[in-house]
Amino acid sequence: MKFMKLVNYNMKNIVSKFFNIIKAINPFNGKDTNNKLLYIVKILLTTQVIYFITLLGAEALIIGISMIFGYNATDHQLPQNIIQIISFFGYIIPIIAFIVYTKKITKSKPERIGLDKNFKPFIKGTLIGITTLASTITILILFGAIKFEGLNSNINWSFIILFFFAFLSQSGMEEVICRGFIFHRLKEKVPLVFALAINVGFFMVGHITKMFDDGTLIGITGIINAVLIGLIFTILTIKDKNIYSAIGFHWIWNFALASIIGLNLSGNDATNSIFQMEVVNKFLTGYSYGIESSFITTIILIIIIILLLTKRNVRI
Repeated sequence: MKFMKLVNYNMKNIVSKFFNIIKAINPFNGKDTNNKLLYIVKILLTTQVIYFITLLGAEALIIGISMIFGYNATDHQLPQNIIQIISFFGYIIPIIAFIVYTKKITKSKPERIGLDKNFKPFIKGTLIGITTLASTITILILFGAIKFEGLNSNINWSFIILFFFAFLSQSGMEEVICRGFIFHRLKEKVPLVFALAINVGFFMVGHITKMFDDGTLIGITGIINAVLIGLIFTILTIKDKNIYSAIGFHWIWNFALASIIGLNLSGNDATNSIFQMEVVNKFLTGYSYGIESSFITTIILIIIIILLLTKRNVRI
């Protein structure tokens, strides 16, 4: 009899603990748990839930808009450029969702995820991004890895303008998730180095899909560079106490690389750019993934990190 009571008591404790864990990691529970491990799980789970739900909404919007114009987005009737532009603008939905979640569920201001009213760091981040990319491209030209062939003869300026804003939406979404929601929320409860590592790792995993298409070495270099650039974005976020400099760097890198310079971006071909470049040495330029899998980029990113860490107010 005592044995059965003990078993029932233990079962009740197990069930109670299980439901307490579920309650603690529930994305729609606005209260924070003091358990650091459960807190990490909750933040990452909430990120995935919000992103998945809003992604479904964005895809439904894309399909709906395409049908209005007489296309079927599900059977590849739309040109790739148009699909990409609509998809990128669709990322505005997750951005809004994370802001709404922060305000309505956690009862916090957008500042809690790095969205304050000081937009000046955006310009600084853009300038650092331009400098980083220009340095990389210059070295690749000097090494003969790419050859500048002048202006593109068939530029579609409408697409250039649209991608100017579309990349801002796409880059903004990634930064709101990684440096905004994940990093800002995690550093409230866990040591800064762990918050940094988790958000950089999350960012890297999101870009790993096409890295190994051209071999292990190129893939490993791509992973290293994704970690390094994620670290740069996080250092900028720590220094400026918001995510705008990270957005500026991220945006100008993507837009300039794909729509101005005309080289592959994260495994995606550049189909419409202002300048025309001929790839001479595929190894130095990262093969099909692009210069984000080049060891030349690795060197430049390490230099940028060193320069940022030697500035005041940056401590990792």
